[in-house]
Amino acid sequence: MRIQYSLFDTLLEPVFVLNAEQKVIYCNEAAALIVGLSIRKITRGHLLSELLDFSESIEGLQDLLYVTESTPYKEVNFKSVHGPEGKIQITIQPIFDAMGDKNWLVFIRDVTLEERLQKKYRAELEQKEDVIADLEKAKLQLEDYSKNLEKMVADRTYELSRLNQTMSALLDSLGQGFFIFKADGQILDVSSKACENTIECRPDGKLIWDVLKLPENKIEGFKKWMQTLFMEMLPFEDLSPLGPTEYPHSENRNISLEYHPLRTAEGSMEGVVVVASDITSLVEAQKQAETQKEHAKLIINLIKSKREIQRFIYESQDLLSSLRDEVTKDAGPYNLDGIFRWLHTLKGGAALFSVKSVADCCHEAETLLSEVKTEWSQAGFIALRGKCFEIEDQFSRFIEETREILGTSALSAERQIEVAISKLNDIARKVGALPNGGSLAQELLLELAMEPVAQHLEPYSEVINRVAETEQKMIAPLQINNGKIMVIPEIYSGMLATLVHAFRNAVDHGIETPDVRVAHGKPAEGKIFVDVKIHAVEDRPYLQIKISDDGAGVDPTKVRAKLAKKNIDVSKKSDEEIIQHIFDSEFSTRDQVTAISGRGVGMDAIKVAAEELSGRVWVTSKVGQGSSIYIEVPYMTEVPANKALRAA
Repeated sequence: MRIQYSLFDTLLEPVFVLNAEQKVIYCNEAAALIVGLSIRKITRGHLLSELLDFSESIEGLQDLLYVTESTPYKEVNFKSVHGPEGKIQITIQPIFDAMGDKNWLVFIRDVTLEERLQKKYRAELEQKEDVIADLEKAKLQLEDYSKNLEKMVADRTYELSRLNQTMSALLDSLGQGFFIFKADGQILDVSSKACENTIECRPDGKLIWDVLKLPENKIEGFKKWMQTLFMEMLPFEDLSPLGPTEYPHSENRNISLEYHPLRTAEGSMEGVVVVASDITSLVEAQKQAETQKEHAKLIINLIKSKREIQRFIYESQDLLSSLRDEVTKDAGPYNLDGIFRWLHTLKGGAALFSVKSVADCCHEAETLLSEVKTEWSQAGFIALRGKCFEIEDQFSRFIEETREILGTSALSAERQIEVAISKLNDIARKVGALPNGGSLAQELLLELAMEPVAQHLEPYSEVINRVAETEQKMIAPLQINNGKIMVIPEIYSGMLATLVHAFRNAVDHGIETPDVRVAHGKPAEGKIFVDVKIHAVEDRPYLQIKISDDGAGVDPTKVRAKLAKKNIDVSKKSDEEIIQHIFDSEFSTRDQVTAISGRGVGMDAIKVAAEELSGRVWVTSKVGQGSSIYIEVPYMTEVPANKALRAA
């Protein structure tokens, strides 16, 4: 399954794409953050091992060609050469990109956040315990002062006032709600200002169960828990998690509650410190991370389970239709049991394929349905109807995501049947052998086996843009003329695949940088265009593909110099003959090998592929004006009987 890497741009978890040489050819913003470099710098030929240093070797990372399926997640420590360090979970899986090239996805799940939060909370707790110790010390001092002479009391009153002001200022500076309750449930007159936001009041002097808004039926159980805490029948650490862990905030904010013992100098329990923290942002981040995780699972499911996904879509559409018909009836009675079955089946299928938004909506609809079944109300049924409409909306969004990945044909209302091209070709031959069957056989191949050649050329626009970005050049959109000419992909797939070298070279060798182009009176934006035609050569039809650019052209002088270094005598050859040597094996005008060119195998590959089809290639060029590469091969509308077929 081919895939566009832009699908991973919005993921919160780091994603790298490596080629067979272990070089990073794509990464998302999250990956750039963890490395500490920009996406552009990372994808300029860096190895992943140059960017991240792992505490343990990662299975398959050094031998990507042997990774044929997803590797298990492995948890390791990492250190970035340019960024942070921490702990991650990592997996590798092979994938084909939009051009059909085999690459490898590296998914990374950062598990450092939890450790950092734990360290943060431990540090804050230690700080709070220091505050509690200071309060305890101040309390003891106050008791001592009360035994002294009246003069001493008067002298200390001012100091006590200042101490209270200091403690109040200290407490109010805390970002968390902080208060203390005693064994009878009474809250001390010591609390932080943040309580006004976290527990929506200043709790001083109130009862703990009133402050926490406990329902009447839970207050008695809370008192028993509180009594057990102060009696210390079990360790405090074992009992404290049994208390309320959340405060029901009126604005639906997420407020967590933690409990810590306040002890006397002798070690006996004197009170319980309650810390109320607003963790709304953390919960939202966790939800987003979970959503992104489920989205990643959805993409993997779409790729791995295409047929099952199609079946789920067809069945869900029927269920949604039944659901809509039932909830939009003008009047009852309504088939509530049927609605429950449809919702539950939808939820199960959505959960199976990680369509979280649909599964969540179905679960919410089931809750509304249970309320309606328990106590019927028109308002409750209207709410259920609205939730069913929301399920349809979420399912429609899922369909759009699915269409983007699987394509329109995968979502056809009819069952799709795959037929091998060899089988189709045999059928066409048999039809052609019938009286007047030639035109029918040709029509059969045209309709089922042939595709517009543009479908195999348009993906190269991404290659052009990628190389242009690397080379800091400006390129106009790729122009394809006569792209509707039909071809049988299986015949020309090998040759069409080699054209990637022509497009890369057009940008790398041909198109100049914007400043150079402007200096020579050209537009800053270079142009690359393709002309396709069918013409006769000795009464035989030939397919000709011409790839042209308006760049610097091929300089015969540079080609001659390169050939001279190889001790090849070309003194009697014309400039036109000289430039044909760009198709020689291991010939390149580059002095140094780069990630894009310099090895001299690209143009040679085009020539070999064309000759295998009994065709030919040549180049024309004018220095300073541009070049054109011609690929001319026999135009065949039927797969030769002796040709080995493979997926195009």
